Amino acid sequence: MLRITALSSPSQAVTLRLEGQIVGRWVEELKRSCEELRANGDGMVLDLVNVSFIDTTGLALLSELRHGKVSLVNASPFITELLKGAGLW
Repeated sequence: MLRITALSSPSQAVTLRLEGQIVGRWVEELKRSCEELRANGDGMVLDLVNVSFIDTTGLALLSELRHGKVSLVNASPFITELLKGAGLW
């Protein structure tokens, strides 16, 4: 399961707090959420503080998002290692 919570901020960047695992069908749900919220052209931050696992499909999506100027923040040591292995950190 993956919980996605949009947070307001005084800056123009939208922050999505993610909780759970970025795996399977939840990867597509995250992609859809990002596309909807980025439609206005503002920046985006993905807060990974409560993410416990990311599969290869999830890593591929995060790579795509990073190339689209999405920032990844607050990853746990385990998630940081997964991201490093994929060249995303």
